[in-house]
Amino acid sequence: MKHALVIGGSGMLAGTALWLAEVGYHVSIIGRDAEKMSRLTEQASARLSAILVDYRDDLRLKEALQRSIVIHGDFDLVVAWIHSDAADALPCVLSALRGGTDVFHVLGSRSNLSGVRNGLTIPQDIRYHQVQLGYQVVTGQRRWLTHEEIAGGVVEAIHGNMTYHVVGMTENESV
Repeated sequence: MKHALVIGGSGMLAGTALWLAEVGYHVSIIGRDAEKMSRLTEQASARLSAILVDYRDDLRLKEALQRSIVIHGDFDLVVAWIHSDAADALPCVLSALRGGTDVFHVLGSRSNLSGVRNGLTIPQDIRYHQVQLGYQVVTGQRRWLTHEEIAGGVVEAIHGNMTYHVVGMTENESV
């Protein structure tokens, strides 16, 4: 069975985690909220595994990733929504991957995508993708994306194997 890692999967990426389970992955989900994680994993308990760890703690993150790999095998796919105050989290994840893994890095609307990409050391055999989150315009007003819109956009990027995908609109697009 293929193995996916979803960071941020008990919140806005819950729909992505569930979709991955539906299409045949075992999904390891990193999160900090035990209650939210429990509600999510109950929906597909045979295919979802909770990893309760704060990804800002590099040592515990590395240990958790290694345990998950021992139990479920190497990661074939990673979806990572990591806040900017955890600069070492994605490099930590990248160091745990084997060749051929697809990494979908989810970034906010104001992220400098080339700066983020250039700031990472990505092994040659890892396929790196970026998913940029934007906003929606409803009756002339901007609003944040819903969790469902975010999860759906990430699923679209994975399904289409897109190197770069925007969910919603960004400042670079006209309203």
